[in-house]
Amino acid sequence: MGLTLYYAPGACSFVPHVALEEAGAAFDAVRLNLADGDQRKPDYLALNPKGRVPTLVVDGRPLTEVIAIVTYLDRRFRTAGILPGHDPLLAARAYEAMTWLATTVHVAFAQITRPERYADDLAMRGALAAPGRDRFVRALDGLEALAAAKDAWLVGETFTAVDAYALVVRRWAERIGVDLSAYPAWNAKGDRALARPSVVRVLVQESGLDPAVAA
Repeated sequence: MGLTLYYAPGACSFVPHVALEEAGAAFDAVRLNLADGDQRKPDYLALNPKGRVPTLVVDGRPLTEVIAIVTYLDRRFRTAGILPGHDPLLAARAYEAMTWLATTVHVAFAQITRPERYADDLAMRGALAAPGRDRFVRALDGLEALAAAKDAWLVGETFTAVDAYALVVRRWAERIGVDLSAYPAWNAKGDRALARPSVVRVLVQESGLDPAVAA
């Protein structure tokens, strides 16, 4: 069964990209340049009319949205530990965290970087950035609280898609100049996540470097 992931560097498509690497899956990766509008080109819109990333094409059939894709990959690659499936409560906590990241944290960040999603009027778009930043930064306290729990990783004792999602938020925070030293627990777990081979491979691919050169 063929897998093709459409991704964009720095976007939330990082999460299923890491999940695929964690699973050791055979897949093709297609890079989109959002600044150039690749997500709005007819060929891509035929796969994903929403015009966003990620899209995972499974045997010619597209699947969209981070949580849906991660759920599919977890069920397909049962032993990869993409989600904590051995414990119903841990699994629920993982979905709780990912849903919050997708519907609250991501939305606040998009107010800063993609205001056209929320307003047509140019003046209103400009007015969205400041409250969006405030909401985004306040949300980081929630990630710090999650990271400060006794678990080895954000949800449970193993690395999961939640940790990959938190890395996306970390990169966004760095992009807008947030001081990560204010979040020591989250920062420490993020540093450990950045050292994972799956994460390193995805970062190298997103950077556009030759893995042999980057090693």
